[in-house]
Amino acid sequence: MALLIPIQTLIPIALVIIILIVVLWILFNKNKKITHKLVSEKIRFNRYKKGVEGLKNNPTNPKKDFEALNQYARAFFKEYLDLDYSKTYLELEKEFTKQKKPEYAEFCKLISDIKYKGEKKDIKDLIMLTDKFYQILESY
Repeated sequence: MALLIPIQTLIPIALVIIILIVVLWILFNKNKKITHKLVSEKIRFNRYKKGVEGLKNNPTNPKKDFEALNQYARAFFKEYLDLDYSKTYLELEKEFTKQKKPEYAEFCKLISDIKYKGEKKDIKDLIMLTDKFYQILESY
């Protein structure tokens, strides 16, 4: 026995199926793009952590390591916190104090003291700064 479906019923059913396929395809593509962005963001964030971890665990030249830490901190604040790259650390400290982020403000004050007051950069200070910045990265 053959099952005959009238054309008036078949067309709406086919349209619904086609619409569902198109919607599912669009959602799949959007999910794929979002997943790609999340993975690339995680990789980029891990580069910060690995770089700072390398400075923390393997300090060599305090002056060069301090400048590398400075670059990591500046780039992180600009990229993840959307803060102007040209702000001084004292301005960043004030900004973080307003935002009620005391660990960020403390890091900015310490790095400002070393960078702008011309204090000698030694390994002890560098390790302390890298620890503080690493804690900031961990809490982010």
